[in-house]
Parts: sequence; C-alpha cells; structure tokens
Amino acid sequence: MTVPTAPVEEEEKKPGKGWPPTETKLGIIAAVLGIIMTILPFLPACIKAIGLTFVLVWGADAVRKTSRYGLGTGVPSIGVLAVGYGVIGAIAGMGIANVGGDFTLGGVEVLNVGVLGGIAIAALIGYISGIFSNSEKFISMKIPGLERGMTELGVAGTLAFLLESSMVAGTLKLDAVLEDVFLSGVIAFMFILSALAMFHPFNACLGPDEDRGRTLLLSFEISGLICIILGIVSVALGAEWLGSQSLGLANAVGLILYGIVVWVVFYAKFVRRSFEASYEVVGTGLIKTVK
Repeated sequence: MTVPTAPVEEEEKKPGKGWPPTETKLGIIAAVLGIIMTILPFLPACIKAIGLTFVLVWGADAVRKTSRYGLGTGVPSIGVLAVGYGVIGAIAGMGIANVGGDFTLGGVEVLNVGVLGGIAIAALIGYISGIFSNSEKFISMKIPGLERGMTELGVAGTLAFLLESSMVAGTLKLDAVLEDVFLSGVIAFMFILSALAMFHPFNACLGPDEDRGRTLLLSFEISGLICIILGIVSVALGAEWLGSQSLGLANAVGLILYGIVVWVVFYAKFVRRSFEASYEVVGTGLIKTVK
C-alpha cells in the first residue's frame, strides 16, 4: 500500500448539468433518503431499494474520495471496512430501538428512530478511525479528508445494512433480523455484495482515465444485483412477513423487478460511457459493438 508523501487535497470538480452531483450534494441526498426510509420500516421493499441504491453509491463515492491518493490494494479493504462499520452500527441501533424509539400501530412498525443511535455510533467509530489513520503519532497515512471519508463510510455502511435487513426480515426488530438475516446465512450475501458495491467501482475503473461519473454508474448497477438477490432470498426463505407486512409477496416481486431494471439500465449506461471514452472499440463478435 503506497501513499504520497505530501498529497494535495483535490478540489471537487463542478459537474455540468445532470450527472453526477458534487460529493457533498450526493452525500446529503443519500443520507436524507436513507434515514427517512430506514426509520419508516413499513415502506414497500422496492421503495427502500431506492434509498439503498443511493446509500451504496454514496459509499462508493466515499471510497473513491479516500482511495484516489494511492491506497492501491487498500481499495477493497476500505469497502469491507465500511460494511464492517455498518454491521456494528446496525446491530447497536436495533439494540437501542429494542429499549425505546420503536413505535407500532396495530402491530405494525410505523416509526423506528432508535436505530439512529446506531448510525451515530458508526459515524463516531469512522471519524475516530480516520483520526488514528491520519495522525503522525499512529499510522500517519496523511490522506486529505480521510476523517470525513471514514465517517461517511460508517454512516453509509450502517444505512445499507439496516435497509437490507428491513427488506429481508420485513422489520428492524432485532430478534427477527437475527433469525432471518444472521442465522439463515443471508448476512454473507449482504456483507460481500454491499462491500462490492462500494469498493468495486473505483477498483475496476482505477487508472489515469478514471472518471467519477462513469465510476459511480457501476455502483448503481451492483445495487440492482443486490436487490435481485435479496428479493429471491425473501421468497426462498418463505419469510413470515411476506403474508403480513406491507404488500406481502408483491414486496419481493417488486424488489426483483426494480433490481432487474436498475441492473440492465445502468450496465448499459456504463458500457456506453466506456465506449465513448475509449480511443477505439474493436468488436469480438461476442458482444454487439455500440458505435
């Protein structure tokens, strides 16, 4: 892992109209959507998926921001670290909600603000990690904005895990999540794929022609794959909530359809942007060449 001796912080490039928004705007949009859709657990899974998509893209942007100074092999590591923060923060938040901040109406959760405590804990852990990593008394990585990046990764990882758990279990009650997510083994898919959505875009696009807008399209695409898998998992588990929560089986079907649309659309966009940025495209006969 190599880090420049005296890196100079790169200023955010002001994008033109459309995609992508600045790092700060993207973070605000993703955080607001993610928090609202997390504390309203009764929302349909396909609606929560929208929040999940933006949260994962935010995480991918944070990985890019902290890795562009020369982390090298540390790019995958920081994505895994973000989801590790997320698991800790989510479990802590659901534990806090168990003792308060969980409001139900007619046996259905309508508001769960207790999980915000877990998000705050993950943010604090991320910030402290950033301080230790940059401090000359400890690791001395000297990466500009690392403290902010690690904080964002803690929040994004926690929101992603909470939203995914809510999609699979249909609730954020700790007992149900432990049974449907942890004991069932779904946690393995959620952990690996969430980390992949955050670190793979920059890891795959790393190079002198890396473009932020094109890089983040990959995170959108991977979020679609995650939604497809979580939808299939919900059906395969035969989860009890399918018949009692929100829209029932339509939740899982809607999630799968949302995932397919996002996956296909953003994969096509990424391929087209890659062709546009390349000097020449040579067809192999396996995939139709886009001109």
